Amino acid sequence: MPICGFNEKMLKGLAALTEGLVEHGLEYRCKKNEETIEQGIKREISDMARLIPELHRIDDAAKRMLTEGIIQYAQGFYMLTRKTGIKDYKENILRIMDYFKSMDSKYYGELEGQPEDMRDLTDFLNSKQI
Repeated sequence: MPICGFNEKMLKGLAALTEGLVEHGLEYRCKKNEETIEQGIKREISDMARLIPELHRIDDAAKRMLTEGIIQYAQGFYMLTRKTGIKDYKENILRIMDYFKSMDSKYYGELEGQPEDMRDLTDFLNSKQI
């Protein structure tokens, strides 16, 4: 990934975070709230969508960006889970990690330093399935 290179430690951490989104953010909280997974996903996405417009109120730019980034990642994962279902969430996580690995490999293996590197990277990413 054109941020520093993605290594296995980073991928394992991201995979663990994503598993936590399912195990705690959905399964545990849905059981606690007596709601379906679909209802839980809608609730989570809605809560995050309501928070995003308020993030400008966080004065520290780094803290604001970190908060926004984690929210966007979680929303993206929940949107994917809504499409594919929760049953095979571990397979979804593997596909997401493969997506990030391919992004890293493409950028550092072929595109880094090229005049249109980011345009070419986004074209490549559009062709990848998760």
